[in-house]
Amino acid sequence: MLTKTLTRRHFLSTSGTAVTGAMMGAAMPGIASAGADVITAQKKALVFVMLDGGNDSFNMLVPNDGVAYDVYAKTRSNLALSKGDLIALEHADKHGQSFGLHSAAPELASLYNQKRLAFVSNVGPLVDRVVKEQFYDGSAPLPLGLLSHADQFKHWQTSRPDMRKEEGWFGYFADELQSSRSAHEISMNVSLAGHNTVQNGKKDLPYSITDQGSVGLVTNEDKAAMEDGLTESLNGLLTADPKGDPFKETYLRLTRDAQAQHETFSAAMDGIDVPGRFPVSPLAQQLKMVARTIAMSDRLGLEQQTFFVRYIGWDHHDQLLSTHARMLSVLSQALGAFQTALDEMGLSDHVVTFTGSDFGRTLTSNGSGTDHGWGGNTLVMGGPVAGGRIVGDYPVLGLGDDNPLDVGDGVLIPSISTDELYADLSLWFGVRPEALSSLFPNLHRFAEPGDRLGLFG
Repeated sequence: MLTKTLTRRHFLSTSGTAVTGAMMGAAMPGIASAGADVITAQKKALVFVMLDGGNDSFNMLVPNDGVAYDVYAKTRSNLALSKGDLIALEHADKHGQSFGLHSAAPELASLYNQKRLAFVSNVGPLVDRVVKEQFYDGSAPLPLGLLSHADQFKHWQTSRPDMRKEEGWFGYFADELQSSRSAHEISMNVSLAGHNTVQNGKKDLPYSITDQGSVGLVTNEDKAAMEDGLTESLNGLLTADPKGDPFKETYLRLTRDAQAQHETFSAAMDGIDVPGRFPVSPLAQQLKMVARTIAMSDRLGLEQQTFFVRYIGWDHHDQLLSTHARMLSVLSQALGAFQTALDEMGLSDHVVTFTGSDFGRTLTSNGSGTDHGWGGNTLVMGGPVAGGRIVGDYPVLGLGDDNPLDVGDGVLIPSISTDELYADLSLWFGVRPEALSSLFPNLHRFAEPGDRLGLFG
């Protein structure tokens, strides 16, 4: 009998078994280069939208068939959506099972039905394949800090859950493609969420912007005496001679470089407009700036680009039904507007957007919400995507012995690793197959060479 109720403390204690010595990232090797020319240069962009906090994705994508839906409804109890709250998806999975999408996400449902969006089912960070018996007896290598926001948030950005690292797989791209980038040039990795791990390389850091563009050292454009004085003081600072003071030299160099990058980015934005109507939500406005930045990539001298966007607030321990619906609506409208704009700009075949989240959530209700889980569903969207598909095996949403993936309270062991998802995305982006083992050292534990999820046909 394997049915157990597992506590957060149990997860955190067992998850220390990942790899001996992995508790300190510095003790393990970082992402290594697989040699020169491992990424083929081509006009492409990857957009990572992080649903920060842990999306309850089994109330986003729901089985619609009679028996499967009945199991879902029984398991989720007071949190289950009625069939009337689901938008029927036109294309069944490989087993012929039909699905519905939360009624708050009609734009996503439309993209799925147009075969321009796919769902990846029950995906999450894994060190190795895990079966329930191994989990319970402590022999399974588990991600460090399983159930922890801080750790799982970072694991989704590094796909190295056996260690705590400060570099991510987008950072690897920039290290390879922009190894000789000058201080005045803009990084191919652009963040609308400030500093992050996924875009950190050993040599390269992301370039941070806002939904209004880059931020520089500026004064009010009004030609008042005070503004003239501030402008003169700023110019004096940037042209000052530090006279051998190492602290001042470093400060001035970084300030000058930042201002030069700001001026480069701002000049490239001039005259670049994004068509269509975007909602007023911060997420939609950030994605509008992403579209604008992709459109001006030639002016920045960039072929490949990555973008990182955060949508915070998905930790729904209570008020799940109302808050989740509101946030899914914001997400759906923003992604729908973004894809429409890319279509109208002729860029849809060059851009792939995907979501991630700290973790899935428990299938069981805690009263009015759900708690931290592990595997969950995510989406991949864009012109190149072989959409209208549920990639992987959607899990049984039962509990205990009725579900070989449930390790307690409806916490599901992922069936697909982030390594497998990211390998498909990386190959589309231009990474050569022989470099995948360097980029994702654990990949061989989940897939034979040449095995793919088939996100791109």
